[in-house]
Amino acid sequence: MDVKPSQGLKVTVRSSKEAVFGEEGVEIKDAALPSGKARAGILTGRTLAGFAEVEMGPLDGKKHWYPIGELQTEKGEHVVEEEIAIEMPADDEESEDSEESSELN
Repeated sequence: MDVKPSQGLKVTVRSSKEAVFGEEGVEIKDAALPSGKARAGILTGRTLAGFAEVEMGPLDGKKHWYPIGELQTEKGEHVVEEEIAIEMPADDEESEDSEESSELN
């Protein structure tokens, strides 16, 4: 069974990568996670571009960003990213909208 990332969900991190967000951008680094209970964390509910923020109490008490697909619940369920469909206007509608806005200017 798959579970969506939600605040307070207890997870086990099975990732070798971690996203580090800084002022100049995002860097993907190798994650050096020890085995055992240090891999346990709690989701904060924040997700961005396929990564979820996890509070890693047993590791260092800090928040880290790990790939959503590499998180599992305590019961072994996979955490999956929620997909939201974005409807794109047809090419004809888009060109009509741009013509209307140019006429208004």
